[in-house]
Amino acid sequence: MIGVSEDVDDPLDFLGGAEPVTSDDQDSVTNEVENTEANRIRSSAGTDGADLDASDDESEHEEPASKFVAECRWCRVGFESEEDAGSHEDCSKEPVSACRFCGEEHTSRDDPEDHLYSCDEYQRYREKEVRNSRARTMHSGGGLDTRQFIDGQPHEFSAYLKYDNALSTYFGLVSLYKMHDFEEYGRLRAGLEFDDQDWNISFGFKNCGIKAPEDDSDLGPWDWRLEDPIEFLIYVYPSAYESYAAAGQENRQRAFFNVSPRWPNIESVNDNPISNPHDLLGVDVDVKGSYFEFDQYADLFHDALNVLRERQTEFGWNSYTSIDADACHPEQTHESSNVTDAEYYVRVAKELTGKVYAFDGTLHRISLLLGRERAGYSKTVRDDRECPGHYHTATIGAMRAAALVGGHELPKEFKHYHMRKPDANAGTALENPKLGVSFQHGLYDDTMYWDDLDRLERELDEGLLNLLRWSDLPTTPDHQVFVADDYFSVTGSRRFRKIIENPLPRIAQQQDEEVRRFAVAGNLTETDVDLVDQLLTDGGHHSPADLAERIGVHISTCYKSLKRLGSIVQHDYGSVELASKHIAQGVVEHIDSARAVVENTLEEAADDLVRAETFGDDDPWSRWLDHYVDDVHEHDGSGNRDVLEFGWKPSDRHDAKRLIRAGAMKWAQVAGEDMPRFAREFEIEMTLADNSRFNLDWRALKKLLPRNYSVTPSYG
Repeated sequence: MIGVSEDVDDPLDFLGGAEPVTSDDQDSVTNEVENTEANRIRSSAGTDGADLDASDDESEHEEPASKFVAECRWCRVGFESEEDAGSHEDCSKEPVSACRFCGEEHTSRDDPEDHLYSCDEYQRYREKEVRNSRARTMHSGGGLDTRQFIDGQPHEFSAYLKYDNALSTYFGLVSLYKMHDFEEYGRLRAGLEFDDQDWNISFGFKNCGIKAPEDDSDLGPWDWRLEDPIEFLIYVYPSAYESYAAAGQENRQRAFFNVSPRWPNIESVNDNPISNPHDLLGVDVDVKGSYFEFDQYADLFHDALNVLRERQTEFGWNSYTSIDADACHPEQTHESSNVTDAEYYVRVAKELTGKVYAFDGTLHRISLLLGRERAGYSKTVRDDRECPGHYHTATIGAMRAAALVGGHELPKEFKHYHMRKPDANAGTALENPKLGVSFQHGLYDDTMYWDDLDRLERELDEGLLNLLRWSDLPTTPDHQVFVADDYFSVTGSRRFRKIIENPLPRIAQQQDEEVRRFAVAGNLTETDVDLVDQLLTDGGHHSPADLAERIGVHISTCYKSLKRLGSIVQHDYGSVELASKHIAQGVVEHIDSARAVVENTLEEAADDLVRAETFGDDDPWSRWLDHYVDDVHEHDGSGNRDVLEFGWKPSDRHDAKRLIRAGAMKWAQVAGEDMPRFAREFEIEMTLADNSRFNLDWRALKKLLPRNYSVTPSYG
């Protein structure tokens, strides 16, 4: 059942016009059989249903003369057995109810929920109510939302469409290539109608470096002699343009298909294997295009092949191989087909996008907080040479995508960009920038298959909508904000999308806390600071062994340091780097204070060494511990104090206080500290002679010790 809010009608309220006839757990026939038996007992007892008198003699009353065990409550027909009653389930006189959505009639035995799942009219009504309810109750940015969102425009796209059992298509293109005189007429041209528009098709070829098969059996059933295999080029562009290049210069909608043959064991002329992991006996089509819906490219390629097949008939040859377009039908696309580039964009009024590309704006913060220090292509690009905000991008990898929007896993590039020469477009819609989100194939360790287009479209769409929201721009159609161009229109559609509150401030706060812990932590070592300093100096893409060598420590020491540093470093796959650019900036600001903390700790260690040399192994503090303290529970580095667990049992509280003050004085003498600092280092757990507990935390211990008592140690 679809979950809805409470203000939506009860989904079981679709049955109307009939009174209830049974309870939820009874049917009419069984109920009537049971009632008839009860009537018989009441009749034999001489009662109409009142409580029976225990003194009545049931033997004085006769059984009813009726031979029926039950009767239909609707038509009053009697039944001599329960089997007869069961066969009378569908009584023509039983009241019926009708679904108020589709009008289908139902009896009391019908399960309402079974009908709901099969009632198309009800489903449409429910979806509408869910949308309206959520639009009323959800504040913007609460999570998975369903309302009208601005429709992004598909932009750049590239993919590899693969077809098995499609060498018939390739050999048909070979025949067309032989029919046309390219030297005299150049590329072959034809017209195409697609998506209610007129297009030009340009057909060409190129050498490809594929080695002809040594054995015709590699081509399966095709008895062809391929001496010099070539690839075929199919260009599709608007009919108003003379060439594909001319359409490209004006950034028009267009598509290009590079058709290459494939067979098992295919090799290049240099005897190098060519990728064909599924041993296709068909074609591999390199697709590139702009402004078409992503799933239209397969349809466009199929339609273009049909047009080229029709052009073959115009040559009047008696014998040729016809282009087999249906072998490359969209439904025949092989499962290994994959996408390598895809982008959605919206065009926004230029005076409203400053928060997107500002130095502390959305793009910069995405890359700063989520991109690693120097790993792969994770970076921010800022180019303001042509105009403010001319070309700004922020790229994150697959591992960081989920940190930005839960459930995402595709690497993306977030973009703010103008046309190449913005001044030339002043006064037109094109003077306004595009905001876009594109799939980054080069950062993806997996494969984005053609069958996963829905997931690709959803992630790009949600990425774009969230980019708008985090930049304080609307996610719904707004003609005061969005600017239509020849392809992007300010329209919206209702769809489920995850729109979340801006996570960047929260991520920044978490990373700032990590940096602060690094700067002030008392358990850092000189190795920790040297390691971080090395990552800052030379970049963060080193192996642990390389880092250990650079800072002059053993590899095991380096690993321990990485563990202590925790989440400010990223350590995986044998490489180490700072977890983000934001952390790197924070560490730069705090590295000096962190080193100062370590140096102070080293100075204290030097003092300990001097004191050890002064007192040897038999200092007053150690003697006191050995005599009175049974165990010392050392703190774990989290800021807790050591706990002194006494084995000696003082006679009373006064004796206990005297003993503790004496120990504090011994510690101060050896440590060279003021006596009150003893409370910063220790807490007390003690049992008195009467077996009562006498425990002191640092606050109680501080009150016990003299405030102005200091000891100046003599080191001889």
